[in-house]
Amino acid sequence: MSGEIENAARSMMSSPQGLKIIKGLDQYNTVMNTPAGRQLIDMIAGSGGDALKAAARAAQNAHRDPGRALLQNLLSSKDGTAMAAKVIEVLGI
Repeated sequence: MSGEIENAARSMMSSPQGLKIIKGLDQYNTVMNTPAGRQLIDMIAGSGGDALKAAARAAQNAHRDPGRALLQNLLSSKDGTAMAAKVIEVLGI
């Protein structure tokens, strides 16, 4: 199994798309190490995790446009809305 993971990682790192993803992960890591990023992690680990799970279940059961169902469900709760606002703040979107 670890050999498969290593091969997948090598393949990813050798492709332009993989390098772009890795660069993005480095940026997210930098952002997540800020006070606001750590606050976001705490939100997700707390009640925000429940909001994400509920949204994911709604998206999984959606017959059309699961992405829209996920967002609608996430933004319909106080915790989900707070978490989305924090994501926007942390990522500077």
